[in-house]
Amino acid sequence: MSAKNKKILLVGGGTLGSVTPLLAIAEIYPADYTFWGTENGPEVLLVKEKNIKFRSILSGKLRRYWDLENFKDLFKIKLAFFQSLYLLSKLKPDIILTAGSFVAVPVVYAAKFLRIPTIVHQQDLSVGLANKLMAPLATKITVTFPEQVKNFNNKKTIVTGNPVRLKYKNIEHQPSILITGGGLGARHFNEFVQEFLPTLIQNFQVHHILGKNNFDQAKNLANYYPYDFVTEKMIDLLNQADLVISRAGMSMITETAALKKALILIPIPDSHQEKNAEFFARHNAAIYVKQGSSKIMARYLEKILNKKDLRVKLGENLFNLFPKNPVDNYIKVIEDIVK
Repeated sequence: MSAKNKKILLVGGGTLGSVTPLLAIAEIYPADYTFWGTENGPEVLLVKEKNIKFRSILSGKLRRYWDLENFKDLFKIKLAFFQSLYLLSKLKPDIILTAGSFVAVPVVYAAKFLRIPTIVHQQDLSVGLANKLMAPLATKITVTFPEQVKNFNNKKTIVTGNPVRLKYKNIEHQPSILITGGGLGARHFNEFVQEFLPTLIQNFQVHHILGKNNFDQAKNLANYYPYDFVTEKMIDLLNQADLVISRAGMSMITETAALKKALILIPIPDSHQEKNAEFFARHNAAIYVKQGSSKIMARYLEKILNKKDLRVKLGENLFNLFPKNPVDNYIKVIEDIVK
């Protein structure tokens, strides 16, 4: 079977973090792709722009705290399992790829029942509940860094790096800063960062991705360019940026690293993102600021905005920290399974 005749099912969504590594593979590796995701997630538009067949499927979420919604979602997950059994029996994919998210959990369980091989990719330093549930059933588990292997069965875990879809390209340079709170945006993140807009816009264009539900936070300022949501233009914004101010999801960090950009991380408070931010700060590969720490943020901005050599050094350290050729490494795992 040639690569282009393989049927590959990609599953993920709810946020873009579980989507972009899969699309990085689809851009390079020829196959007949189908994507299953959530009905209203940010992945819908991005996947369709790539001309990949998209289908929304049922999904539920298991919270690690008491909530009545857990009972409803348990019922949804059960329905999603039987829906996945039916749809997989019709589609008959050669392999299923996921990088996390609860929408993928019933699909992987159904795939195990139907003996369809699966690859579960772990991006973040902390393992989320969805991947904890899927890992025992996965054919192979791929991880971003060697430090993560200990979290899984080492006999079926492979360090690939994190597949990334962006490459550096030469464009006319205009000093700029990219601010993004992730695929869905983040109101509290936006509020915190906007405290510093008067400083940022003095010598830089500021491109701020607010999120579809947060565009009311946009400011009317010179050198300030707000967006509700960005797809293809993200490549240009990242290429142009002298500095990226972002949440600490691994997908965004990886894309920033591939372009050797200086990065300030403001993780979601009390979340897995804090472990990501701590890891990169410890390796002098990014600046870690807790949301709400205005004095610390102002101090770091004073240094990094005025010192190009510091920005270059941070970008180089970030780039060097990641395993190289992640897409090729991941494709080898696919081919070793499918052949």
